[in-house]
Order: sequence, then C-alpha cells, then structure tokens
Amino acid sequence: MDLIRELKSEYGFDEDEINYALSRARGIIFGFAMEYRARRILQEMNFENIKSVDMPTHDIEAEKNGIKYYVEVKASKKSPTREYSAYKVAMIALLDGVHLTLSMIPKPNLLLTEEILSEPKRILYRFFKLAYMKQSEELKVFLENEKNREVLDSYSNVIRTISNRYHLPIALDLVNPFSS
Repeated sequence: MDLIRELKSEYGFDEDEINYALSRARGIIFGFAMEYRARRILQEMNFENIKSVDMPTHDIEAEKNGIKYYVEVKASKKSPTREYSAYKVAMIALLDGVHLTLSMIPKPNLLLTEEILSEPKRILYRFFKLAYMKQSEELKVFLENEKNREVLDSYSNVIRTISNRYHLPIALDLVNPFSS
C-alpha cells in the first residue's frame, strides 16, 4: 500500500506506530470505505451527479431521471432507521427530494426511508412533509385522525423546535390546539 510505504519512508514510522494508527482509525476507515462502496453501487444503479456530503440527514446526494435523492448509508445489522431521532426524521421531511436509506449489510439494499420508519416516526415525517409543502387542507385531514394527533402530541417538543427553526408557522398553528 503506497500510503503505508510513504509513512514509513517519509516520516520514519515503524510497524507498531502504523498498526496503532490504523487500529485507532479503524471506524473512520470503515466509514469512508463503505461510503465509497455505496457511491459505486449508486453508479451501477444509474444514479448521476453522485457526491459525498456531511449532513445530519444524509451522506450522499445523487440524481436519477431528473429527481434529486438524498441517501443515508447504513452499515449495521440493526434496523437501518432505528437510530433516526425524531429531530432527524423531521429534518428529512424538509428536504427537497426523495430520501433513501442504503443498507449495506448483509448486502446492499436501497430503501425509501419513509416506508421503513416505525409508525410513529412515519406519522411525524408525514406531518412535516405536509407542513413543508404548505398543504394545509391535507394537513387538517391528517390531524383529524385521533392516532395521528396522539403520536404528534408525544412529539410536541420536536414539533415546536423544528417549526420555529425552519419557519413553519402552519405546523405550529395546527398542532398548538392539542399539544400541552
């Protein structure tokens, strides 16, 4: 490997020092290698303009058939969206495009994020997507559902925080009557 040879010859690092550094950087190396693999997979799936980004909601941005996609790469055996916080789900809903989750283990599987969220997080996602798109009538119908209101009530702090941060008064106006 050229990098290891360079570290040895140019900087005089010995085998132990390099092994120590590699051991400490294992997670970082794994993450970048997985991201590179994900980019190749997307390329094989005919995505274009693929670029790596460091965003809280996604790792890669790409396009296909004129549609913008935001891709979160997951390399865990656990549910790919298990660690998505309510705040992250809300921010995903505010993206101008389609959010996908690329689960890399055990084999690459590209999934529409909205479809694999737990039911409460899917309700939160749908609420913010409707609010962001300013679809007030659809949002009112959505909030007529008792279960949706109960779920959203449990996320009242998230709704207030995200609605204020991203200037979504429609969300606050509709949720305030039933949130405490």
